[in-house]
Amino acid sequence: MNASGHFRTAGKADSCGSVIFYAVVLVSAALLIFPKPEIEAVAHPLLIVSAMLAIICTVFTTIHQTEGNRALRATQLSDAFGAGVGEPIRQDYYNNVLPRTMRRLAATTLENTFFTKELLSQMATKERVKNGAYFVLLLILLVCRLTPTSWLLVVAQTLFSADLILKWIRLERFRIRASRAYTHLEQFFLQNGDTNRPNDMAVLLGAFTDYECAKDEAVIPLDERIFNKLNPTLSKEWEQEQKRLNIM
Repeated sequence: MNASGHFRTAGKADSCGSVIFYAVVLVSAALLIFPKPEIEAVAHPLLIVSAMLAIICTVFTTIHQTEGNRALRATQLSDAFGAGVGEPIRQDYYNNVLPRTMRRLAATTLENTFFTKELLSQMATKERVKNGAYFVLLLILLVCRLTPTSWLLVVAQTLFSADLILKWIRLERFRIRASRAYTHLEQFFLQNGDTNRPNDMAVLLGAFTDYECAKDEAVIPLDERIFNKLNPTLSKEWEQEQKRLNIM
């Protein structure tokens, strides 16, 4: 399976995990609001099965996302140095005409971080709105004296679950690290970085490894719908960036 196949599988597994999460929230809410024996008899087995499925989805997402990162990293290195360590990439995947050198690796990493940081910014906005809405709802329920405890438990359980807060934190951290790697490589090209100079080489390799580590740490599939929506605009912006940084 190539990088694209791994990423598609990871995206589907992540989406399934989100569906299971909200299904668990609904079942838990039903248990808390309607604590009846007949409901418990159905809900408890559903929660056990859902928990097992959620673990499977998380494992599949982690494995395929990291394997996709590994395969894409090998392909990028092959493209940069002409080495046969990864699958061949399509002709127009990277939009630069630099020769196969460390400088080409810097350019392709800059391009990767440029697109990634913009996609993550859009994804982070969605997560902020979603988590903010849950937080406001929780505050409203806390202020209202007539709010049943069961409602508070459901909202608090949802808000502070791994699928919301922790995922948001991982996404924000990934966005920050991708932006930082982009900034370092941007400075590399603005200052006409020379890979024969140890300091410049250290900046290049540091940005490359930091970005690759950030991807594996986050284990977050990029939103394909957001990518398809932003791609035409970002491609034009990237062309301007190449001219500004003299990468063409």
